[in-house]
Amino acid sequence: MMIQLLLLLLAPQQQIEQHFQRQQGQIEQIQQQLQQQQVQLGRLLLGIGSVDGALQQLQQQQLQLGRLLQMLQSSVCSAEIRWVNGSEQKIVPSNSATVVRLNLFSTISKPTDVCLPAEIRVTASYLDASDNLVCSGAIENLAIQNTLTQSINLEIRPWDLREFSRWRNEPSQTNSGPKRLVCVNAEGLAEVTSEELARAASVRVRATVLSAGGGVSTSPSEIELRLQR
Repeated sequence: MMIQLLLLLLAPQQQIEQHFQRQQGQIEQIQQQLQQQQVQLGRLLLGIGSVDGALQQLQQQQLQLGRLLQMLQSSVCSAEIRWVNGSEQKIVPSNSATVVRLNLFSTISKPTDVCLPAEIRVTASYLDASDNLVCSGAIENLAIQNTLTQSINLEIRPWDLREFSRWRNEPSQTNSGPKRLVCVNAEGLAEVTSEELARAASVRVRATVLSAGGGVSTSPSEIELRLQR
């Protein structure tokens, strides 16, 4: 009788222990599943990081391709400029009001939206009787070319640096007037003085066209203005 009572008392305890063991097993399974999910999440995050890296590399490549395209576009333009009145010497009287009229013809290649507008620039070098440099300078944006072919008519006042050159056939709506030549001495340190300029015996003038797309051309010949005193 006592044994039966003991068995009845022990049975619930065994059931509780078995139930507890089952719960422990379930907890361990859940922990294992959580660990697996953490590993998968870590791999996913690494994958996302690699995707971000790939996207960054792609963006960098696109930027490089864009720069390359700009370089290619800038290299497709060609330009040519020539004096219409040729390479020759002109005698210039010793008068500050003396005007020398020069004519240029300039051509720019297509595409128009890339190669135009173009800048016409003039450089001048003053030399003494022994062809030593007295001073030199350039006038940027003296004229603007907006068509593929264009004639540019200029006025040069070799004795007047303040109003050295003017674009004669400039459109009336812009009409920028005469342009000053900053003529720097041979040492390149300062603008030439009137005493230094008095030694000049000639002026050599060249023209350059610079396309918006990168093409450039300088007149193959120069105009020499012999300064008569």
